[in-house]
Amino acid sequence: MVRSKLLVSFLLIATVAIGFGNVAWITLKAELAQLLIEQAWAKTLQTGAQVKPWQWADTWPVGRMVHPNSNTDLFILEGAQGNALAFGPGRHVNTGELGSESSVIGGHKDTHFAFLAEANVGDALQLQTKDGVWHPYRVSAKRIVDIQNQALNIQLNQPRLYLVTCYPFYTITRDNRLRLVVELKPS
Repeated sequence: MVRSKLLVSFLLIATVAIGFGNVAWITLKAELAQLLIEQAWAKTLQTGAQVKPWQWADTWPVGRMVHPNSNTDLFILEGAQGNALAFGPGRHVNTGELGSESSVIGGHKDTHFAFLAEANVGDALQLQTKDGVWHPYRVSAKRIVDIQNQALNIQLNQPRLYLVTCYPFYTITRDNRLRLVVELKPS
């Protein structure tokens, strides 16, 4: 009886240790990825070339955005597919170049784009492009869209920046049809 209790206790402790180890590993990988992305962005600014943050990456940084009100500073990756979004917000490739045309940037609501929950109409946002130029924007609108019944209403032929994430914040759902669309205009 005592032996089985010890075995159960050991298994529980081992399970918890493995769980904490996995969380620590994921956190460490995320922090290392951000460091590598920041270094790749610095090289992009120096050379103007597309610099991958690690050799096997299928994305690279194409911009940087700063939202002063939330103290948010993010590097934008090329592509808004899952493998890019795991490491940061991503520019949808079928939209315009950052800073010059309408661009759409997607991000996860519970990580990189969590700051959008507190972003307000009128807030400033700075966008740095690969030429090193900072472009000032202001939040002009926030809207919630049911993507099964409505279009996102993106104006592709006007100078706009759109930040898109799942909605609502602070929830876990399997079939989330709602998106928060934050529209920004040059200021």
